[in-house]
Amino acid sequence: MPELTPETVKIKFSFEYYDTVRPDYCISSWEEEKIKKALGRLKEVNAKSFNELRQDRRVYHFGEVDWIKTTEKGGFNNRGLANLSPFHFALLGVNGQLTRVYGAYSAGIFYIVWFDLEHKIWPTLLKNT
Repeated sequence: MPELTPETVKIKFSFEYYDTVRPDYCISSWEEEKIKKALGRLKEVNAKSFNELRQDRRVYHFGEVDWIKTTEKGGFNNRGLANLSPFHFALLGVNGQLTRVYGAYSAGIFYIVWFDLEHKIWPTLLKNT
């Protein structure tokens, strides 16, 4: 039987560090339908392990955050997150694939901090496909 580690069990979400001060990154400012769809996508992501998200990183745009490449150069304001690795992932099908969730990961728990509806935190250039 394979050894269970935090990276192989389903991710758990925590809102312990959720930032309600920044209205631009707060899900409560979204339209009702977008909130419903986002919560459904979170439920889907919740069925995956850290390793599964990492393997499917192209699908979920899952990866560590390089704050220098973002509009939030200083990272999260909450110092409780200072020693945790910042990550982000996409909420597929929400707002034309633009929506991202930012937070920190540690020991099987993804601490949700920001919901970026418009993909403004880490904008990327459109690629020709």
